[in-house]
Amino acid sequence: MTATRRSSQSAPAQTLQSLPAGWLPELPELKLLAAAPGSRELQACTHVLVLFPVDKLEAGAVPATLPGGDVLRATLVRRRKKVGALCRTPAGAGKMPAPALVPEATLPGGALIRWLAVDLNESVFLRQQALREAFAPLLAESPARVDVVLHGNATFMTEMLADAAYVGCVNAVSLPKTVRPEATVIRVTKAASRAPEATTLRFWIGSSVKPAARSAYVAQLNWARGKASANLLARCLCVLPPNQLTPASFRAQIPHLIKGTGIRTEIYDIKRLKKMNAGAFLAVAQGSPEQDAAMVHLSYVPKKKSGPHVSLVGKGICFDTGGHNLKPARYMAGMHEDMAGAATVLAVIRAAAQLQLPVRLDAWLALSRNDISPAAYCQGDIVTAMNGLTIEIVHTDAEGRMVLADTLSLAVKTNPDVVMDFATLTGSMTMALGNRMSGFFATDAHYALQLAMAGEAAGERVMAFAMPDDYDSALESKVADVKQCTLDGEADHTLAARFLNLFVGDQPWLHVDLSAASCKGGLGAVGTETTGFGAALALQFLRDLTK
Repeated sequence: MTATRRSSQSAPAQTLQSLPAGWLPELPELKLLAAAPGSRELQACTHVLVLFPVDKLEAGAVPATLPGGDVLRATLVRRRKKVGALCRTPAGAGKMPAPALVPEATLPGGALIRWLAVDLNESVFLRQQALREAFAPLLAESPARVDVVLHGNATFMTEMLADAAYVGCVNAVSLPKTVRPEATVIRVTKAASRAPEATTLRFWIGSSVKPAARSAYVAQLNWARGKASANLLARCLCVLPPNQLTPASFRAQIPHLIKGTGIRTEIYDIKRLKKMNAGAFLAVAQGSPEQDAAMVHLSYVPKKKSGPHVSLVGKGICFDTGGHNLKPARYMAGMHEDMAGAATVLAVIRAAAQLQLPVRLDAWLALSRNDISPAAYCQGDIVTAMNGLTIEIVHTDAEGRMVLADTLSLAVKTNPDVVMDFATLTGSMTMALGNRMSGFFATDAHYALQLAMAGEAAGERVMAFAMPDDYDSALESKVADVKQCTLDGEADHTLAARFLNLFVGDQPWLHVDLSAASCKGGLGAVGTETTGFGAALALQFLRDLTK
């Protein structure tokens, strides 16, 4: 391999600094109120969202006991809308779907109130999307508090409380803009004078809820907040600019993020990886003048040690130029988010530890950049991976599978029950599915079903793809054990999965290609273009494994 020109000790000090305080915003506080708001309580609110099941509209009228019902009836009359407009009309009979009307009005006391009729028979994705759109005008005013009134029976409460809390949390805070290290003092001293965001979400669940059931509802709020925390961390890391979120500064944040969680950390830096003959990873890392690339191993062992053991692996390319096969400007834009897989994995193990999920977790972050330089790897190079396989380099922009190859080889050595990796890996997956869902590959049918079901439950949709072994013929090399990829571009998502499969042995393995990591206009529960896709999915998957 070509030697780099600069040692890790000579890296600029800027790349080794931690990001300043304040780049990760605080989530809102969640409160549970075992009461139903009357007119007096509503008058004391400023921003209100009323949720109720659509079956309460079966009589063709607004329910008499619905909070703010009189105002809703008057609003429908003013807008010349029938009660049926409150229900979403699905596609059918040659017609496009019609969204539900979400009326809003101003209460006598000045509060902004909205009403959303929820169909429990719809998918979690559609329900979360409707919740996000219902919350949006309320949160746009940066209120100090939003009151969410759940008007329905126990089944409705159980189905909707966690979703409403999750959607409210992930949309109640703003993602960071460019963080200037020299502005740290200013940001701290002026923190008190900033306009408040939604600092509190209150959930009214009715006075008929028995005390024994309240603890279950509190647990739902904690679960929702844990998922929201993971999603927020993943998104905040992704939007940080590439000159600030480098492999070094990413690593520097980890001790602060995991403090008090019981998670242990181990670093495999360039020097150590060279001794381990991690040629696939090092081929990508060698092009960067700052030799700060590394694999980071995080481990969490719950108090109950009899649970499942899962290894999570995340692609963490902090910027991807494409290397010598340089990307055009259109496709290089946004490549600071090519570390979404690593951000997801870090966020998931942190949330799992905070939630004390009874799952033993190993998380592996493959952190590097894919730069262009005289030292960068080239087409035609042959490198030797950690497991001894020789790889013919065909395209330097297929760097994700290279860093994942050696990282997967390490991950399987801990002998987990299942390995699951997350990566913004291929453009062909985006071509196949667009940005509204992600595709995955699996070597085990049981875990494939578990992941698909977790996607439905979490509101993060995934689709399983086949990866038959006859595709391997496209990766046959005359000069090495395997080609990294082909230049044809055909079925590259499948070929990438077949390539990575060589590094997991017989271990059950799930590979999630994050085509939904970015979606214009938001996706499902999340209103920002950077979606944090995968965090809620993985947490749901881990939680379901313990049932």
